[in-house]
Amino acid sequence: MTIDFYDENAADYAADGGTNPRLPGFLALCRPGGRILELGTGGGFDARAILDAGFALDATDGSAELAAIASVRLGQTVKVMLFDELDAVGLYDGVYACAALTHAPRADLGAVIGRIHRAMVPGGIVWASFKTGTAEGQDGLGRTYNYLSAAELDQLWRANGTWAKLTLESWLGSAYDRKPTEWAAVTAVAG
Repeated sequence: MTIDFYDENAADYAADGGTNPRLPGFLALCRPGGRILELGTGGGFDARAILDAGFALDATDGSAELAAIASVRLGQTVKVMLFDELDAVGLYDGVYACAALTHAPRADLGAVIGRIHRAMVPGGIVWASFKTGTAEGQDGLGRTYNYLSAAELDQLWRANGTWAKLTLESWLGSAYDRKPTEWAAVTAVAG
């Protein structure tokens, strides 16, 4: 199970990271000083950058072990929460999910996107990145991924929220496993 991997490898995973180079672009779109929800904070590197940029942050992770490590790094509690437990309404100026929602089962992703949309204020910004592909499956480390194409991501986001604007970007990068990885990210403005 994916959470088991992160719980069992939390110390190594949390030590192996840095700030996402795409984070500043997301933050530039958000209301200065606004409240941001981070889904899947991991080791807390991006969360630390969000706080240092002057935003209020609610950081979450499904792994209790990663949440504990990130809480120390941030000096504030990281809430242990699964995506389907998000129940906020009209609270967030931004929602940031770097390589997190890519772990949601395909069958659940539409409902999760709907929950994200409900949690945002009108005009709020969401940025979410995904490993792309054509099938749901596991990587060599036993983590589950939904591996969607950019077209499928576009369709899912449009079907599960009213967005004033929605764009996709793609790039080739890597991840914790150090393998070449095709990524896609959705940036959307809540309508």
